[in-house]
Amino acid sequence: MSCGIAISYLVRVNISHAVIPIAEEYSLNEVQQGMLLSAFAWGYVAFMFIGGILVDKFGALKMSFRSAVFWSICTAVSSIGICWPMIFSSELLAGASEAPIFPANAKIVRNNFEENERGRATAIFDSGSYVGTALSAPLMTFLIVCSSWRFAYISIALIGVLWAIIWRYISKNLYDTNEINSKIKLSKNIVFSCIKNRKVIGISLGFFCYNYTKNFYLTWFPSYLVSEKGFSMINVGIFGMLPSIAAVFGGLIAGTITDRMISNGYSKTFSRKLPLCVGLVLSSLIVFADFVDSSYLVVALLSFSFAMAIAASPSIWAIPGDIAPDPNLVGTIGGIQNTVSNIAGIVAPIITGYIIYLTGEYRFALLVSGIISCVGAISYLFIVGKLESINI
Repeated sequence: MSCGIAISYLVRVNISHAVIPIAEEYSLNEVQQGMLLSAFAWGYVAFMFIGGILVDKFGALKMSFRSAVFWSICTAVSSIGICWPMIFSSELLAGASEAPIFPANAKIVRNNFEENERGRATAIFDSGSYVGTALSAPLMTFLIVCSSWRFAYISIALIGVLWAIIWRYISKNLYDTNEINSKIKLSKNIVFSCIKNRKVIGISLGFFCYNYTKNFYLTWFPSYLVSEKGFSMINVGIFGMLPSIAAVFGGLIAGTITDRMISNGYSKTFSRKLPLCVGLVLSSLIVFADFVDSSYLVVALLSFSFAMAIAASPSIWAIPGDIAPDPNLVGTIGGIQNTVSNIAGIVAPIITGYIIYLTGEYRFALLVSGIISCVGAISYLFIVGKLESINI
């Protein structure tokens, strides 16, 4: 699962590196670049809710395989884009294709791991996000510099197809559930009950805030290093992966902490929320990046900030399994929270682009990210409440 997520993130963040040569090729301004950077999120959000339901309807294992096949096809189509709107469209479809993958993984963890193992299991598959992001920096810059951004896209598409074939083979012994063998049958009323539930609203809002801050690292971070801190593309390939490497450790450590706390008798609510909320608050240190003169110190600060943000991730993706009254609703609840959270993937790069366009600097954009991150911690603390099965 971790390898699949890593490849999905290569697909997701490759545009953050490719946008530099694409902008030169098609003479794109900052607003147009922001739109292109948000294209993936448009498709991801539009199909996330449906993706979660499809996971519960047809099973997590099948949907993981199908998701990888379709995102690989869309990535290959991007490589032949003859104009930037065509690239926008194929990025959008790639986002739609990836919609089921996280709800599917959350459901696989719920079905195959004990409660005091789910934090680590979630952290391990989620660490693929940051392994993929970290690999994207050197891999994409190497392929772009040595060949072209189009060749880079084709290469990543082929990697996705290879993973899908391997996953189809090795996942056949995992336990799965779907609507056929669940006690609860999916219906419109049940889905709307989940949407209106206070806990689901709280985790969705908190996840949105988390994703807003995270999005900076997935989209504007390479451009920030180049235009604001004077990095070359080669240096971006080297230093640009450091925040993602730090994020892997942040997520794994946080996942281990929450599992050990549960094993030692602490409540599930306290064990999940402590690393989650502390991580979100400390991630707001991103606001100080523009006040640091040293290029190395700014990378160190942003690496710490990103690691703290990702420390929240294991709990975020374990919570749907914690509050779902039936295994057949894990994908649906995960789809709901991921739909809301990834609206940030649409608005964050556009808002950041507009702020930079209007002010000529990143300082205010980073301030907005820091404030929103703290709002996320407040949502998990006070809106979500106790982590227990919801009433539907």
